[in-house]
Amino acid sequence: MKKQNLIFALLLSVSCLVSAQVVAQRPLTKKENSRIDSLNASYNVETNRLKTVENRENLSDLKSQKADTKKQAKEARRIERDANEAARESRIAYRNEKQAQKARKQADKQARKAARARDISNEN
Repeated sequence: MKKQNLIFALLLSVSCLVSAQVVAQRPLTKKENSRIDSLNASYNVETNRLKTVENRENLSDLKSQKADTKKQAKEARRIERDANEAARESRIAYRNEKQAQKARKQADKQARKAARARDISNEN
């Protein structure tokens, strides 16, 4: 019985507190509503302004990144052109050296033939 009385007392006090809060909530006046609307409007304006500023900063960052990327791409193309030119010159130099070796070999061969022919001619 004591438990039941205690539970009823607690329920009564809790219900009083809850009902007091509900009763304390009166409807807002027109002045309060207009003030809340004004605050919401100014908040929305400020939020939009901040978003605009942030978007401009992001756009500025993206433009600078794009410019940097273009510079890097231009530099990479220049390096690639230089490397291709060096490779072409190297191939040409290799080909010329190979031809020069072949010409020297041919000249040595002709010199040996001429020396043999001279030796044969001297023996006769």
